[in-house]
Amino acid sequence: MKRKKNIAVVHCSGGAKQNEGIDFAALPKDCNQILEQYPDGIHSCSYGCLGGGSCVAACKLHALTINEKGVAEVDRDKCVGCGLCVKACPKHLISLEAPEGTIQPLCSNEQKAADAGKACTSSCIGCKICEKYCPSDAIHVIDFHAVIDREKCVACGMCATKCPRGVIHDADGIYATAF
Repeated sequence: MKRKKNIAVVHCSGGAKQNEGIDFAALPKDCNQILEQYPDGIHSCSYGCLGGGSCVAACKLHALTINEKGVAEVDRDKCVGCGLCVKACPKHLISLEAPEGTIQPLCSNEQKAADAGKACTSSCIGCKICEKYCPSDAIHVIDFHAVIDREKCVACGMCATKCPRGVIHDADGIYATAF
């Protein structure tokens, strides 16, 4: 039986507010160099993607790009799950997940709600609405952000539709977010 390939997931969706005042053209095109210059990160959210493109450079299949929010984004059709981007990310924001795992919380912020909300317009504020509506008890707020237990998740999308901040995404685009 052929093993299913995993897909890279970037656990940051970025937010318009977090990029205010940043001149991306002036930054190094390497996340490790950015971290050397800015140990707390360059965005108002110190947990988010640096946007330097180390993961993009590591990907031989061009499955990653830096989007308009300055955040790495994966093309699921091109990704073969090799893991080079995972190794290249100094913030450990990229993981390999089964392709069936289409429901994805795209925030790694570990700040309390008030601070997280100020830091990024797309941050998880730990409200636990996702927990309340999950019929399979698959999603929980851990360290102030939503985390999915892939063994329990049935990909119903209830958490994605109820999330008031639009943090939880459906990679297939079937379920719309409340945000």
